[in-house]
Amino acid sequence: MDWPPFLQLSVPVTLAVWALLTAAALWRSRPRLPEPGETLSTPPGEEPPAVVSLMVNRWRPDEDAIDSTLLDLAARGFLELRQPGEDPAETTVRMRKGDGRSLTPYEQQVLDRVNQLSVNGEASLTSLAFRSWTEARRWRGAFYRAVIDEARTRGLSQRRLSRPTRRTLLGAAVVPSGFMFATWMWASFKLHANLADQITGSLMAAGAVFLILYFAVELRWSDQLTPEGTRTAGEWLAYRAHLVAMEGVKDLAPADVASWGREMAFASALGVLPTEEALMRSKVSL
Repeated sequence: MDWPPFLQLSVPVTLAVWALLTAAALWRSRPRLPEPGETLSTPPGEEPPAVVSLMVNRWRPDEDAIDSTLLDLAARGFLELRQPGEDPAETTVRMRKGDGRSLTPYEQQVLDRVNQLSVNGEASLTSLAFRSWTEARRWRGAFYRAVIDEARTRGLSQRRLSRPTRRTLLGAAVVPSGFMFATWMWASFKLHANLADQITGSLMAAGAVFLILYFAVELRWSDQLTPEGTRTAGEWLAYRAHLVAMEGVKDLAPADVASWGREMAFASALGVLPTEEALMRSKVSL
């Protein structure tokens, strides 16, 4: 079958050009971290630990966000962590009334998990682990989406691909889709298909190409920092330097949040606590 010159490589070439444009847009909007400023000895803002965790991890889901939320709830009195023996793995968690402040959806999600598995108001940290990978994935997905919504509400993050960029890429997606339509029409005409089948098949082929490109653009790419988020992340990284230099942080057990307060929650959010002490990574693996 002799193809017309303008159709020979029209679809793969235009798809390749579109892919290069999309890759360039994603590269330019990739999440970056600012350089930390001068070391700060106190928390620089009122951002929740989970939001801080995702900011300094370039919006990649990380268990530190969950760990730090549980610790923060304990520091604020919604939970109580007790270590009856020498082994931190024996730590239990008990529900409390809290400090009266309203909870975010993801904070309530953690409390609901503790409440669901509590017996007489108390549960061990190890009992909070999910036994189903599917359930764990769904729980984590809801948690991280809620944290990102919180960050966007605070003006700290935004979608990686801006609305004008998405519109441009979707407009450009019409070109390979249109060439697919023309290619399918020409091929079906040469195969002597009736007109209705030619049009139906061509529309389905073009629509399939456009839908694939549409979902590629609208995929849940990681967020990027806004100018305000960049400033805030730099301040939290400066505070992280202070926590790294503090003695005793790496030896903390979960129940030590009773004396350390929210500072321990932020240490978890900023990745200062060692991995083996991370609550919901090793003790409550999701």
